[in-house]
Amino acid sequence: MVKEGALADPRPQVIFGLHAFAEMGVGDIGYSEGPALSAADTWEVKIVGRQSHGARPELSIDPIVAAAQFIEALQTIRSRTFSGHEPGVVTIGTVHGGQRHNIIPADVTLTGTIRTFRPEMSSLAEARLRAILKGVTEAAGATGEVVRYERFAPATINDETLTRESAPALERVVGKEHVKRIPPSMASEDFSFFANEVPGFYYRLGQVKPGTTTGDHHTPTFRADDSSIPVGIRAMSFLVADYLDRHK
Repeated sequence: MVKEGALADPRPQVIFGLHAFAEMGVGDIGYSEGPALSAADTWEVKIVGRQSHGARPELSIDPIVAAAQFIEALQTIRSRTFSGHEPGVVTIGTVHGGQRHNIIPADVTLTGTIRTFRPEMSSLAEARLRAILKGVTEAAGATGEVVRYERFAPATINDETLTRESAPALERVVGKEHVKRIPPSMASEDFSFFANEVPGFYYRLGQVKPGTTTGDHHTPTFRADDSSIPVGIRAMSFLVADYLDRHK
């Protein structure tokens, strides 16, 4: 959208965004100063070995064993490459290989995500992923290919001035006791593409009805209560009106 000129004519002064939040109750609003959401990299790796009968592993180059070693070694990106003070997440989301219980397959495909807050850490993580894949597969006699490594979305960074102006406005909507500063999240949001172009403020809307529970986002037990919708409408409407009133 940015490339196609969504922010070009007219050029907005600022941009606001909100998202449901499974860790807060209906009527509560959370926000972060500065870094709010991490950048998201996505990747796909293919490890190719040699297929054989499961009873004759000596004839194989087992890509499942190599994949297991790759998965374990990949965690050292966070634990041994990043500083203990540097936020980061390395997650393997899918592992696909094999068709039968008694056949060592020819290949295994893995996908995952890496979350960071700084571009240089994203580049470092990618370099380490490639080096680990090369080392593990060469040691196993297999081959490894990074099918894709994509920087899906940059980090969402709330503009400091806009955040200082917006927090009091939210307090006037739901009450000061219901507006809470929350730590940055390792989740990601493509709102960041807009906030990289104009000052942005991204906040979270509580959606857990009192007396109920919910699972985390992207789980089968996630439950957003409809009573949070009017709160979100009032909050966003007031933010925009308040900003326009202060910047006539």
